[in-house]
Amino acid sequence: MGKSRSILLLFAGFLLCEHVHAQGQEKKQGIEFSCMLWNGPLPEKIYYQDGEEYREVIPFTSSRSLPHQLEKSTQFRLFTMSGAEGEDEEPVYTLVGQAALLPGVQRILFILFPTKDEASEAIKIRIMALDDTLNGFPPGSFRFVNFSGSDLLVKFAGIIKKIPTQQITLMQSKIGKLGGLVPFMLGDNEGQKIFETRLFAQPNGREIVFIGKPKEVGGLPKVRFLPQLLPQKLPPIPKR
Repeated sequence: MGKSRSILLLFAGFLLCEHVHAQGQEKKQGIEFSCMLWNGPLPEKIYYQDGEEYREVIPFTSSRSLPHQLEKSTQFRLFTMSGAEGEDEEPVYTLVGQAALLPGVQRILFILFPTKDEASEAIKIRIMALDDTLNGFPPGSFRFVNFSGSDLLVKFAGIIKKIPTQQITLMQSKIGKLGGLVPFMLGDNEGQKIFETRLFAQPNGREIVFIGKPKEVGGLPKVRFLPQLLPQKLPPIPKR
């Protein structure tokens, strides 16, 4: 009898371990995300859906939003809310934008492009998803996003790359431990220089450079930056 009980306890322990392991695996299936608002402010609050829950997200135009978790939904979906003015009234959520998640990517930056429907004045949001992991976007690197409407040549840290319109390229700053200014130049398809500056790079920082259309024909492209300073790893405390 004692032997049978031991076997049952061992089996129960095995099932418990499998349950805990399965829960851990389930949690790992979710993603972490933040948002950036391309232009704003938004006229009303927006919410993202995670399973049956709706949670508010507050995007900014000059920095990433606070990080959020998406654990149950397989798409990123944004809603506005109406109703719920009285205690007995259920809120009504209206879908205003959605985007697929990036396969295998555990941290995503969503760029939100809000527009208004001319007929109904309702808000609509186009969403662009970017890999925001340290593997896909490592410290010390710059990501260049071409929204200019034409192909561009970018020269950065002594390297030249072609960026087709609506495409993205990643380039390393090759900066030292103290950081510094790195030459940055844009050229058109014919190799003519159209923009030049220096970008400040840090070994524990990374930056997205959005290249937009010029305000007028023949003008300089509109360049916008989204920097991020990553937390530094502290050196180990020496043993006494």
